[in-house]
Amino acid sequence: MDDRFRQRILELARQLAVEEKERLARARTFVEIEDLVTEIGDELTRQLAQHVLGQRGEDMLGMGSHACPDCGKACEVEDEPEPIILQGRRAEIEYQEPRCFCTRCRRAFFPSGGGTPAAASRVGHAERDAKSGLGGDASTQF
Repeated sequence: MDDRFRQRILELARQLAVEEKERLARARTFVEIEDLVTEIGDELTRQLAQHVLGQRGEDMLGMGSHACPDCGKACEVEDEPEPIILQGRRAEIEYQEPRCFCTRCRRAFFPSGGGTPAAASRVGHAERDAKSGLGGDASTQF
């Protein structure tokens, strides 16, 4: 984390401390203060992750097509995004993501789940899984 970013975080922390002054003043012990600032941090985490994932979903809508993670066939990105709820380590994240359907494999998938854009070359399962550090299929299926 660079110094400029740390400075921005410090400014945000100071602003939140002013806005939450009354709640922080009611916290009598370190544990109570930590509980309150953890609650604030978790909400910041949730909002930031939700924003980033939502933006990625919007970006995928403009791609037009995406390669099927199984066969590599170019599949159209559907216009209607799917609501997604993920349980993260610190918060539940809600956002919308477009999906694709491969008529050859007869499976739906989320483009963010591990395939490549349709114009890119196909990566085999074993190679992709080894690169991602996963033991199984890195794509999201439903």
